[in-house]
Amino acid sequence: MYHSTLKNFIIGHPLRVGLTALLGIGLLLVGGPAKAQFPSPRDGYAPDGTYRVQVELSPYLWLPATQTNLTIGPNEGSASTGIPSLRDLANSLHGAFLGYGLLRYGPWSAELDINWVSAYGHKAVASQTSGQSVDLSANASIVRIAPGFGYEVFSGDMGKTPVTVDARVGFAVLTWSASVSSENNVLGSASGDGTFVQPWIGTRMAIYPSRRWRVELGGIVQGFGVGEGSWGWGASALASYAVNDWMVITGGFRALSSSRSEETTSASLPATRSIDMVGYGPVLGIGFRF
Repeated sequence: MYHSTLKNFIIGHPLRVGLTALLGIGLLLVGGPAKAQFPSPRDGYAPDGTYRVQVELSPYLWLPATQTNLTIGPNEGSASTGIPSLRDLANSLHGAFLGYGLLRYGPWSAELDINWVSAYGHKAVASQTSGQSVDLSANASIVRIAPGFGYEVFSGDMGKTPVTVDARVGFAVLTWSASVSSENNVLGSASGDGTFVQPWIGTRMAIYPSRRWRVELGGIVQGFGVGEGSWGWGASALASYAVNDWMVITGGFRALSSSRSEETTSASLPATRSIDMVGYGPVLGIGFRF
């Protein structure tokens, strides 16, 4: 009875369980009173004001809802999911990974953002030949690796709260794969994949309401129509708590949109291929500073 209740709680409350686990790990790692504070907005600076290297690495658990529209030759499909539970992640192809690294040196910064999102879906459509309902399935995934550089354009106080603002620029390498298929192949099937590059530009604002807390707001626009009309965007709102001087627990919300359309000339590929994927949902992770 006890084990059944515990199992149902874990499956029904994945974010609460994840947060409790992360807090528990933090207390175990600290093992004593926390000398917890963010040196920022002086990250990248030594106490005497000279430049120094400051690195923060943050792997996240990301639970995104997704919406994907596909066109592969004459076949069109969509794959969409709500925010998944831990059971969904364990029993389906839908998943996500999010990792982020930031290096500061004075006002300069370098970053690396890694994302993987996979979605699936199916719906019933009417066959034009038989008039009967046919199940149409779609699968899609995108891997995005995005390095970038930034420069601190503002560091000061808003009221009594320290704030920094970075201007950022970079590029993203995206690899996608997708397939559309129908029940018993009544409507045919098709698949596609590819790799493309998108430039991006954005900003990041960090707010430090107390020595243990940091609130970070970020946004980017990517694509700008290059590569036959590709566009995309990203946004995040994160709150971080300093467990000690080298470990940070972070939670918040992340959204990412990527698209690609192309006309192919190869006889072995569908004439039209496009993918438009949006992922959005809560994130939870631990960052390490050194």
